[in-house]
Amino acid sequence: MKFTQTITACILISLLAIGGCKKDKDNDDAVGGSGTVTVERLGIGSGTPGKFSSTAAGIIQVTAAGVTVFTVTAIKDGSKESITAIINHKITGSETIDLSYNNAEGSGIIYSKDYTKPADGTLNYKTTNFGAGYKGGGQLKITKLDGSKVEGEFYFSAYNTAGESAWAEQGTFSGTIK
Repeated sequence: MKFTQTITACILISLLAIGGCKKDKDNDDAVGGSGTVTVERLGIGSGTPGKFSSTAAGIIQVTAAGVTVFTVTAIKDGSKESITAIINHKITGSETIDLSYNNAEGSGIIYSKDYTKPADGTLNYKTTNFGAGYKGGGQLKITKLDGSKVEGEFYFSAYNTAGESAWAEQGTFSGTIK
C-alpha cells in the first residue's frame, strides 16, 4: 500500500512538472522539466514491438520528510502512453539501480497505456508487480551526472493486474534535473 501511495504521489508530481513545461517567447529554456526519453523496442505481451519517443520528459529529484525521490516521466509524443521511472534514493553520480519486483527500496518503472487513468490496473504495467509465473524487473543506469545534467539507460519487464506483460529494451533518457 505504501508503494502504491508513493507511486501515485510521484506520478502526480512528475505530471505537474511536465504540465508546467512551456516556452517563454523571450527565453528558449523550458520551465518545469526538460528531457528526452526514447525506447527502441517497446512491446505488450507477444505483440509486435514499436518505438517510444518523448521530447518533453520531466526529470526531477525531490526531498520531502527526509526522503529523496528521483523520477523520470515521459509522455509519448502525440499519445497518452507514458513511462515513469521512480528511484527511491538520491542520485549523486553514475550507478546501476536494480528494478527487480522485490527490490529493497521499492524503486520501479510504470508503463501506462493511458496516463490519465492511473487507477486502472489493466492499463498500467509495473515492474513491482508479480504473481504465479511472472515477476517484474529491469534495470536503470545513470551513465552521466554533471551538475543537473543527467543521462541514462534502462530496460524493463512489467505486468498489469491481469498478469499481462509490457517490456522495453534499449531505453535512454537525458535532460536537466529540476
